[in-house]
This record gives sequence, C-alpha cells and structure tokens, in this order.
Amino acid sequence: MELFTRKIWLLLTATWAVTIFDLSRAPYSSASSARFISIVLDWLSITIPPQNLGLINHLLRKSAHLTEYAVLAVFLYNTLKPVGDPSWSRKAAFWALLASGCYALTDEFHQTFVPGRHSSLFDCAIDTTGAFLGLVVLSNVIVVLRRKHACVH
Repeated sequence: MELFTRKIWLLLTATWAVTIFDLSRAPYSSASSARFISIVLDWLSITIPPQNLGLINHLLRKSAHLTEYAVLAVFLYNTLKPVGDPSWSRKAAFWALLASGCYALTDEFHQTFVPGRHSSLFDCAIDTTGAFLGLVVLSNVIVVLRRKHACVH
C-alpha cells in the first residue's frame, strides 16, 4: 500500500510541475492580471484607488509564486520521505527544497524564451521561499498530528 501511495505522490508532483511549466509558457502579463483583478473588484462592487491596483496586482502575482512552489515542495517531500515513517524527515525536506529551488531556476530560464515574459532571480527567490514555507507548514502539521495521535492512544 505504501508503494501505491508513493506513486500517487509522484504523479501529483509530476502533474504540478507540468502545471507550473504550462503557466510559465503562457504570456500572463502584469496587465492581464491587473485587468482580471479590476473585473473581479467591479463585480464585487469594490472601489480602490488606481495606484493601489498596481500594489494589489504585484502582491497577488508574488503570492501565486509562493503558493505554487509551496505545493510543489510538499508534493516532493511526500514523494521522497521514507516509506512507512510518519515522522518528519529532514533529508526528504532538504532534497524537496533543493529540487524546488532548481526547478524554479529552470522555470525562470524557460521564461526567457516566452514572448511577454521575463526571467527574474527575484522570482526564483520567491519561489524557493514559497517551497521553504510550504515545508515549514507541513512540518508543523506533522507535529500537531503526531501529538494528537499520541493523546488519543
């Protein structure tokens, strides 16, 4: 059963990596996301000063980077952790973080060839930070679940 679970995590990891790649090949410009945010705000009948729209757009775009790499790192961790061991694995976390950071570098390099996109080491740092934060959240969830499980038994 554990091997089946590992295969599921590997499939999720690969699917998520392809999703990140696919999002990187699309010409999602800052203007496109700003237009989308404006539409949503109008639909919700929320009015904000135009100068704040740029800040909201920037924060949302960078939050997307954090989130997509947090998810990637969690998927990678679960793919790499020792089978059958429910405790936190620093080794799996290290390799998941390293792999996420390397994938972020290749993703940014890939974007240099996409019209309307650009490569940014700052985005790579945000991606890697997102991976780190995802692993921190996961480690805390594991600790809480183990404590809860220990209290029940």
